[in-house]
Amino acid sequence: MSKRLPAILFFSLLFFLVSCTSSRWVVTDQQAVDSSQPPVIVSEEKVLLLERAATTDNPFITFSVHDVVEKEYVQRVRAERTIQQYRPKWTFMALSLAGAAFAALAANSSILLPAVSGNQKLALNVTAGVLAIFSVTNLQPVGEPIYTGETELLRRSGTEIRFDTLRTANLNSEFRASIHVTFLDDTVYARNEFPVQNGTAELNLAAIADGIEEPVNGDSILSVFVHYNGVTDNYRVRTDSFLKPYIHITTPVAVLRNAPVINELNVITEVGAGSSLEMIEDGPGDWYRVRFGGSEVFIARNSGGIEWYSEVSSGSPDIFEFEEIPFGQVDVETAVPILKQNNPHDRAIILTNGFAEGAGLRQYLDRDHRLFEFYMRFALQLANEQIYVIEIDSDDGWKDQLSSVAAMESAGSLFVYFSGYATLTEEGRMYLDYAEEPEGEGFINGFIYDEFERINPSAVYLFGDFEYSIPDRNGILTPLRSAYTYALQETANRLLRRIPNSVILFSNRPGQASSIYTGAGMENKRHHIFNYYWADAIRRRNTRMSAIIRHLENNVDYTSRRLHDRPQEILAFGNFTLNIID
Repeated sequence: MSKRLPAILFFSLLFFLVSCTSSRWVVTDQQAVDSSQPPVIVSEEKVLLLERAATTDNPFITFSVHDVVEKEYVQRVRAERTIQQYRPKWTFMALSLAGAAFAALAANSSILLPAVSGNQKLALNVTAGVLAIFSVTNLQPVGEPIYTGETELLRRSGTEIRFDTLRTANLNSEFRASIHVTFLDDTVYARNEFPVQNGTAELNLAAIADGIEEPVNGDSILSVFVHYNGVTDNYRVRTDSFLKPYIHITTPVAVLRNAPVINELNVITEVGAGSSLEMIEDGPGDWYRVRFGGSEVFIARNSGGIEWYSEVSSGSPDIFEFEEIPFGQVDVETAVPILKQNNPHDRAIILTNGFAEGAGLRQYLDRDHRLFEFYMRFALQLANEQIYVIEIDSDDGWKDQLSSVAAMESAGSLFVYFSGYATLTEEGRMYLDYAEEPEGEGFINGFIYDEFERINPSAVYLFGDFEYSIPDRNGILTPLRSAYTYALQETANRLLRRIPNSVILFSNRPGQASSIYTGAGMENKRHHIFNYYWADAIRRRNTRMSAIIRHLENNVDYTSRRLHDRPQEILAFGNFTLNIID
């Protein structure tokens, strides 16, 4: 007994451990495609399909030739091997093991039965073994089966038809298509031998819409019928997908306003009959919201009607502007935030030679000065007597004006706006044109800096917007422009050595122009780009110089390239942590 019972229990436990997990194949797809067998080509033909829809930026609808191949694939039953975990049914196991132990004890000892025959002993041992085996084989599954990813394709279950559509590779072949366009059931365009070049056919829907005699609006539908290789396709295209709404001015004079109310203070400008303005919104009330100069403005509904056309196809819309927009109507000239209270020790100086005799005309220069003065007075709350406007010319009177600027004993900030014309030299000097012949280290670095040091500010904020003259020798610029950039750096360093708590910004590098914010279309801010974004940065409550410089770097060069296709990179030197409201 002592030898058989442990053996029976050992093999029962071993069988239990082996039976904790099992694997089996499960059908996962009755119609899996057998990719190991090549498909049967049923048919193949060429079709003309839509490649690109028309948009407002590109009013061409484009079709391209494609090869459509019909293929037949064999389908089979796919099975995947899974692994299932099991655990015993503990109650059943306990009862079975108890019964097995009882039978084994009865068969192999005289404790329960005093005398057991050979057949009875055999029967009891068999019963003990069977109960032990049942105790570990009657299991219940644990969790979901685990899919191993091991698959196998079994019997064939059918076939599947698939279509492959690919851009035709034979682009050199000549193709012909038939294209008809209808509007309100009338044919507005028809061509039976439309060329398909390089496998592509393009149709200018904007040009077709321009030729329609019936009124076209945003809800209008053009039906494009394309017949090719015996197949005809119909595409319905809304006109507002490739045309823009414009307000065409029909009255002799139409007033643009920055608010949908009639008020003499909100007039931006006046435009004449024949002008076209891009409509943004129909409303509110008896107004249209339109785009003018990059801003959203309003125009009375009775000033004109809505027309739909493509700017790409028809060119830039015409605008006939009657008069200069008064100061205060450009966005940076309105709604200036008050950033600080008046500090009686603050000073602001506008120093320019742009109006000197012999100086060239710099458009909007006077308006730039007024913008600087406007922000000094309202954003920084300087009084009239704290702002000085000094025009430099050959007369020494401007020196007396600069010398009359009251000192501040380090109790205020000095804001300086330089403008006009300057000459740079290869020795690292910057001179203001039309002033007395400079001596020594350069005029801006000599007398003017002496006066700045006399005023004794706690901080200096200097903004320079110049057209630079670079001397040439026999028509050759010498040295390289980088040397003239060094002249600006040296000009800034000389001020920083005198007044370390200073920051200097130049609107452009030598060899670059300080451009005005005016484009060939409607966009006109009536300021130089540098001055516009300088004011825009303050209007956005950027008061620390690092934030102002970052705003200028992000916008000045980009706008100059966009409007004039030329770079304009600012230069900044000094302490960028200064805050104009300190």
